[in-house]
Amino acid sequence: MNQSRSGISVSSPYVAGVMFLLLAFFVVQSVEALPNAFNAQKRFLYVQPGQTVFGIVKVLYPEKQQQWPEIIKQIVRENPHAFENHQATRIKIGERIKLPSLKSYVLPSNLVVYKGPEAVGQVVQARGRAFAISAKKENRSLATGSEVYVGDRLFTGVNGYLQLSMIDDARIDLRCNSEMLIEDYQLLRAGNRSVIYLLKGSLRKITGSIGKLANDLYEMKTPMATVGVRGTDYALRVLQSHGCDGSLDVNSDGLFVRVNQGAIDLKNKSGMTALSAGNAAHVAGDGENPQNINTRGGVFDQATEEDESSSWWWLLGLLLILAAV
Repeated sequence: MNQSRSGISVSSPYVAGVMFLLLAFFVVQSVEALPNAFNAQKRFLYVQPGQTVFGIVKVLYPEKQQQWPEIIKQIVRENPHAFENHQATRIKIGERIKLPSLKSYVLPSNLVVYKGPEAVGQVVQARGRAFAISAKKENRSLATGSEVYVGDRLFTGVNGYLQLSMIDDARIDLRCNSEMLIEDYQLLRAGNRSVIYLLKGSLRKITGSIGKLANDLYEMKTPMATVGVRGTDYALRVLQSHGCDGSLDVNSDGLFVRVNQGAIDLKNKSGMTALSAGNAAHVAGDGENPQNINTRGGVFDQATEEDESSSWWWLLGLLLILAAV
């Protein structure tokens, strides 16, 4: 039998246990010695189509909302292979990324406020003519994969369409003949900010994390009224007399708004009005009260055959009246 001079077997459970404890001690010490280290095991994830780094962080770390910006920076820093140009908004589909666990992570007291990456969103779908004019008056075309920034004024043509994925996991569908300005979009520990101005056209917005906390500033501005939310899905149409994709003409210069989920507040010079899911309203001007309406196809969505048929009868009747006069 193989024994040491002390008479204890080298292969005994006692020696193996001591060696295991020493190894564990040195591993823990080496991890804690790393600057800003997350003192826990690492996890892994393969990026799926449609996922964003913010969406991943929001799902995996729901209890650490104040730390989300720092976690995002950590993920980008530790997975340079999974992000184009080291930008959080440009995550690569199919890549395997390492995720930190935050069981014992404490924010450093001297942490600088994180204002998010330079880009605040990315085009995930595009068709027709679409372009942006930056805050520096520089013009650039927009296509799938293009990034958008604070100060950008986005334009879509007659057949144009853009779907944007924003840094807070919000989605914006900007439809034809539209003009939209991104005034502000930031993820901040002291209060997030999302301020967008739809000057004309139509869009659908599914809100992300911004607007869900009491300190958040969320405004969707239009010439007729400003929309405020606490997490919702809604559609707007303003100063647009002609529809998209074969939809009917609205023949109104006002603001149309429909709430698909959640609730919104409409605010203008006449005061503030609340709208809940399933309701729609029309605002004729910035000093007018919203009027509840029943929307048909063509106001927000493509017209159905029934809507198109009724519009032809309406047009025929109008022509007969004009002929009689």
